[in-house]
Amino acid sequence: MKRLVLSMVLVASSASAQRPLEETSEFWREVRAPGQQRARTLTEHALGLIRKAREEMNRPSPRPYVRAAFLEGAIQRLELARRHAPRDPEVLFYLARAVAEFERPNEDGPPERRDADAVALYHELRALDADFLTETVGFELGVLHSRTGDFEDAAREYRHALAHTFDVESVSVTHANLAEVRMMAGALEEAVHHYERAIDVAEHNPVADQTRSLALAHWGRAVALDRLGEHRAALESARRAMSIYGGAMSVLRSQGVFFDPPSEIHYYEALGWMAKAERDDEDARGESLENARSSWQQYLALSPDDDPWRSLAEQHAREVAAAIRE
Repeated sequence: MKRLVLSMVLVASSASAQRPLEETSEFWREVRAPGQQRARTLTEHALGLIRKAREEMNRPSPRPYVRAAFLEGAIQRLELARRHAPRDPEVLFYLARAVAEFERPNEDGPPERRDADAVALYHELRALDADFLTETVGFELGVLHSRTGDFEDAAREYRHALAHTFDVESVSVTHANLAEVRMMAGALEEAVHHYERAIDVAEHNPVADQTRSLALAHWGRAVALDRLGEHRAALESARRAMSIYGGAMSVLRSQGVFFDPPSEIHYYEALGWMAKAERDDEDARGESLENARSSWQQYLALSPDDDPWRSLAEQHAREVAAAIRE
């Protein structure tokens, strides 16, 4: 379970921020690097299109083809900006980010994405300026590698982000994402450790509202504990996650949260329904158990035969079926 956290703030490289004013003015920039002003204008236009693409995602009825068109327009402008200013890390950063966000529906299969292109662009950015937003680049490469199933590469990038971040607000999310990819790689004890670090940071961070991060970390911890064989502790963690949102699981399907493989969300929700059933009154308990059974069935239907936790899911499905009969 990962969160894709993207900002819309234009940033300046640390190197240029330390130069004297006369060296950083638009006039002197244009003298030193002809085309810089044109690149800046194109980048601002592109960012406007990216904002519209994100607004499209928040509509009650999103239009995926319209969103794809906005992002295509942004990418075209950023590619042109890069030709005008090939040494500007800011332009390359926003180009990589726009390519990473691109998605076009495909009626015959999964949506068309450009994850490999985005990874290549971020590595080009590192080659150009290794210090430019290094923690953000590490985080976003972690997200991209997670999405493509490259969990070892994702873990390396999340560790890189943690080693370079000075932003307390992002630490909880990064620990949770690192925990997720370690769980998918089978390192369950390490996954629990990072989920608990994410929980600790979210609970004791006065800087910003960490409610969402806290709930997601508890959910991840619940699944990792269950797969470690600590079912009782897993249900308690799931109950804690739900209590943060008034007993609901809606955060699991909120914007910016995705599951890879897609079957994973049903494992999370199945544990949630099992945890809820234990505290429900008699009438509500039957409905929660039926929902738990449905979630386990969906997980088993979607997960591959070589899923390392398939037998555990089958065991839980039998437990729920027995509880329904009783």
